[in-house]
Amino acid sequence: MCNYYTKLGFDPFEVAIPLTFHIKSQNDPEYGKFILKFNKLAKEAHSNIWIVKPGENSNRGCGIEVADTLSEIKGLINANAKSNGNRTSIVQLYIDKPLLISGRKFDVRAYAMLTSTNGLVKGFMYRDCYFRTSSKPFDLTNLDRFIHLTNDAV
Repeated sequence: MCNYYTKLGFDPFEVAIPLTFHIKSQNDPEYGKFILKFNKLAKEAHSNIWIVKPGENSNRGCGIEVADTLSEIKGLINANAKSNGNRTSIVQLYIDKPLLISGRKFDVRAYAMLTSTNGLVKGFMYRDCYFRTSSKPFDLTNLDRFIHLTNDAV
């Protein structure tokens, strides 16, 4: 997605993708970039809520946390770095004005396949999909996982 939007002349993190940092440790240059952005948002009185998740070996929402303080985010990054296999962390700026259905966050899972044979590109989409909502109504003042995550493990 980054390549696509960049070729169109757009910053992908301003139009389509939440601002994202892939952090290996607190010595990583990405960590420094994250700190600068966090502090800038704090000075601007902008929403400064972040999703922190393991960079590897995770599924179904396991290990995903929502945090709004630098000390909590640092702790989550450190915990990932010290866990089995020295996991990295994905730190994403939270989308604070999400599309809601009946006051809840949601996601739709649809399956598709794109093939290319001898230069002929074909797309196929499975007709059935599924829909998930968060367990509680959206509220930015409460960082409870049941409000902000729609993963099966929540």
